[in-house]
Amino acid sequence: MATPTQTPTTAPEEPDPFYYDYDTVQTVGMTLATILFLLGILIIVSKKVKCRKADSSPTCKSCKSELPSSAPGGGGV
Repeated sequence: MATPTQTPTTAPEEPDPFYYDYDTVQTVGMTLATILFLLGILIIVSKKVKCRKADSSPTCKSCKSELPSSAPGGGGV
């Protein structure tokens, strides 16, 4: 009596959870680092230019808030 042969079953392969596409990670990381670096430089330069235009003294008057009563012409009620 002949027995039927069984074909080996193969389980579907799952993706490796510890596999990283290092080229993509490196590209995205360098892009974000460049954007943040340039944004930081832009913020620093914009604040210095703003104060330099407004006043040449060591303390920048445009960076301080002014009270309405200190406006020219008295500003009293």
